[in-house]
Amino acid sequence: MGIFKVHRYGVRTRYEGSQTLSLEAPGKPMLRVANPPDRNGIDGVWSPEELLIGSLAACYERTLVAIAEYKGMPLHAVRVDATGHVQRKDSKYHFALFELDIDLETDVGREREAEHVAELAHERCLVGSALDVPVHLSVETHATSVAAALA
Repeated sequence: MGIFKVHRYGVRTRYEGSQTLSLEAPGKPMLRVANPPDRNGIDGVWSPEELLIGSLAACYERTLVAIAEYKGMPLHAVRVDATGHVQRKDSKYHFALFELDIDLETDVGREREAEHVAELAHERCLVGSALDVPVHLSVETHATSVAAALA
């Protein structure tokens, strides 16, 4: 039985020794990956945990921007601060919760629309939908006058 695939994404890892690996995808720069420093990893090198949290944050922001553009809602600034909470249970580590703190800047009078777009992005983010862990969203909107945004 075949599975219909609309989109396919592939990556490859390559062993680089006991401390690191390389993460590769066609046409992309290679990333070095190691355990986080608090688990015998290397400072300054991305960890799998950070890559997962980063994937969630990036997917959320790209989804939000796409929805805002589709709806004709101006965005002057977007910042996503993402945190993953890891806990140990039954002698294994797992993510218990993700938090996305969103800061949006839009035109005066469009703040409620920006909040609605933020909620839609939360519902439609592909990476967030794939996680079997709650993703909590906190949205703060700021208005900028059109003249200030153009300056």
